[in-house]
Amino acid sequence: MGYRFAALVVGACMGLLACQSPPAPLVEYRNAELGITLRHPRGWEALTAPEGNWVQIVPSPAGPGPDPFRYAEFISVRVLSDSSSSEEALRQLAFSLLPFHGVAKFQREEVPGPERYRFEGTGTAAETQWAGIGVLLVEPRRLVHVVCAKPIERWRQGQRECDAVIGSVQPLSGR
Repeated sequence: MGYRFAALVVGACMGLLACQSPPAPLVEYRNAELGITLRHPRGWEALTAPEGNWVQIVPSPAGPGPDPFRYAEFISVRVLSDSSSSEEALRQLAFSLLPFHGVAKFQREEVPGPERYRFEGTGTAAETQWAGIGVLLVEPRRLVHVVCAKPIERWRQGQRECDAVIGSVQPLSGR
């Protein structure tokens, strides 16, 4: 009986793993005006604010009807003309640019290149809760704020994809 039960448990676990769909393939997004490159899921579209300093990369509409999850699944890219220097000022800025209501982490990453802070939190968009991770790049005369978010219901699977997106964020050389 013990062997049969163990085989059943192993089979069930393997079945669950097989049912999880892998994240969508990522494609490069390059924006010379913002001076940034990153990778995002294939098939998503970039929407640029009229001011030109903010881009939202979102899934393409699933159909003609409203999709409440569409606004809770996004990559937000913002460039600010600022050079805040204190870590507390940077932390406040990172969480003030989107409707964050829960803050989990704000930590400097020790990597080559511009100063880089990684942060995590939760927020709400169009009455749908989301979880997200982000990065704040501190460069001379500008800050680059990038957040990847997924609806709370999809966060467990989406976190890996967001980790890959945030890990791919790089300033374009020559800036």
